[in-house]
Amino acid sequence: MSKNILYFDIIGGISGDMTLASLLDLGVPKEIFLEELSKLNMDNEFKIEINKKFESGIKGTKVNVITTEQHCHRNLIDIYHIIENSKLNNNVKSKAKKIFMAVAEAEAKVHGTTIDKIHFHEVGAVDSIVDIVGSCILLDLLNIDKVYATAVPLGSGFIKCAHGIIPAAAPATVEILKNTPVKLNHVEGECTTPTGAAIIKTICNKFVNEFNFNANKIAYGVGHKQFEKPNLLRVALGTEDENNEVVYEITANIDDMSSEIYSYLFEKIINEGALDVFTESIFMKKNRPAYKISILTKEEDLNKFIELLLTETSTFGVRYKQYNRAKLDRKFIDLNTNYGIVKIKLGYYNRKLIKAKPEYDQCKSISTKLNIPITEVYNKINMFLEKEISKNLLT
Repeated sequence: MSKNILYFDIIGGISGDMTLASLLDLGVPKEIFLEELSKLNMDNEFKIEINKKFESGIKGTKVNVITTEQHCHRNLIDIYHIIENSKLNNNVKSKAKKIFMAVAEAEAKVHGTTIDKIHFHEVGAVDSIVDIVGSCILLDLLNIDKVYATAVPLGSGFIKCAHGIIPAAAPATVEILKNTPVKLNHVEGECTTPTGAAIIKTICNKFVNEFNFNANKIAYGVGHKQFEKPNLLRVALGTEDENNEVVYEITANIDDMSSEIYSYLFEKIINEGALDVFTESIFMKKNRPAYKISILTKEEDLNKFIELLLTETSTFGVRYKQYNRAKLDRKFIDLNTNYGIVKIKLGYYNRKLIKAKPEYDQCKSISTKLNIPITEVYNKINMFLEKEISKNLLT
């Protein structure tokens, strides 16, 4: 199985209109997008221009939202009311509300107030509503499963806003991007707006320096500001094989811990959700025999197992490294045998059955209960398996 992946390469910067433009540049029909956008019931407040433009010789899409009526600044409740009363689907509504909340919390923090009292300037404006909701619509139309992005550029110098002269990036942008990878791209001006920061922070599953996947479309969103460097947002659409994943190996060399502890440690590590745990016999620098303990885990559990090794073993430090792992599609079935129902693990590659094997724990239980060699149990169950496979019942 494969997943639809969206990868944002933030070259010049990111704003709401650039995000919208880059997603449109991927080829979503304009008519379908505008039909969905009309569900906001705000057609009388804006017009939207979508055109192909060149930036530094690179062809992309540029979006311009033109307000047709003057309205007072809206607060978060006003915007939520518009979204909730629209005919957009729940996925779009939920994502758009999260993005607006990210901006509201940042603006409230910067201005020393609460989100219910904050009145939006940029985000409350019609064009920002269109940018945010429009981007959520396009993500939904593109059926995106995961979003990755590079570090977000901040810009430099100072910018004018409703509050006067402020540093670039704007304080709200910096607040939104807390705990997010950023970079200095030495461009004079505001590269990333609060709207752009909120969108990418909310939709991005992971910020990465590099990423390998099967890209089949490359698109560009052209920004309105002119910088010394190309003001482009590049986005790639492709697929990622679910059977290929990133895992981490955490290791520690231990020469001063009782062997009795390893049994307890292994059981705890597996119960905590590790993919695997194993030891290797080694000799350390003073020629002392030791064990190297290794844990395989997913990224979200990395810190948990680092802490476990540091607190539950005698080691003073651990190492960890990232690996790419490929695996078969897996499925479990119940097989009716002379021993009763036995759980079988099946492995598929490109939807073709490659491997089939009985679960060890059940074979052990049968062997113990009937007082027969476990090899005999395996052999007889495998005979049942071969018959089922020959009849194409498991493919």
